[in-house]
Amino acid sequence: MSISFTLYYAPGACSFVTHAVLKALGLPHSLAPVALADGQQRTADYLALNPKGRVPVLAGGSLPAGEVLTEAPAICRYLCAHKPEAGLWPTDPLAEARLMEWLNYLSGHFHAFAWALFARPARFSPDESHYATFREQSFKLLDEIIAYIEARLGDGRAFAVPATGPNAPSHLTPADFYLLIQYRWIVARLGWPMREKAPHWTALVERLLALPAVQETLAAENLDYWPKAA
Repeated sequence: MSISFTLYYAPGACSFVTHAVLKALGLPHSLAPVALADGQQRTADYLALNPKGRVPVLAGGSLPAGEVLTEAPAICRYLCAHKPEAGLWPTDPLAEARLMEWLNYLSGHFHAFAWALFARPARFSPDESHYATFREQSFKLLDEIIAYIEARLGDGRAFAVPATGPNAPSHLTPADFYLLIQYRWIVARLGWPMREKAPHWTALVERLLALPAVQETLAAENLDYWPKAA
């Protein structure tokens, strides 16, 4: 493919997942940063692009003229279809279902609910007197999520999606990029001791950080993965 995609992203946000997929697949692309802290996602120009006011947004490339694609799991599926031989999106039905299971859990329960209770409490109530309760509930849910992830990754699998048979071994998928950036959120924003709290998740993170595509994505977003609190 010679026509370049454009990815609207914010450094270190969930758009990191789609950015890493672009790097892993080697698809031509340019980056359009969105300053979330400055409210750029709520400007008229950005809302004309994505009325949801969120990142990521994919434009250009093979998309029909004037169309964009939103939601990280959907963007990942679309991009992976351009290079099925790369194996980032499983073709085995059960392995694909396991990937979707992860993506729904991480983008929905983790990000849009448990994490948002802490990071975006105004989405749930305009009354700031509720926010301490939201934070407490968020931390409880995040503890449960970490325990769930640890249990899944503790069975010896190399990556998030387990082997589903001799022809569908555990291999890299977009779910791993989600786990990579969400681990960083917990360490950077909460300062939790994840090396001790989640050793299996930490081991996955360290394997992923050795990948050239991940290193290139971090460099392009000017991110240091391990904050000083790690």
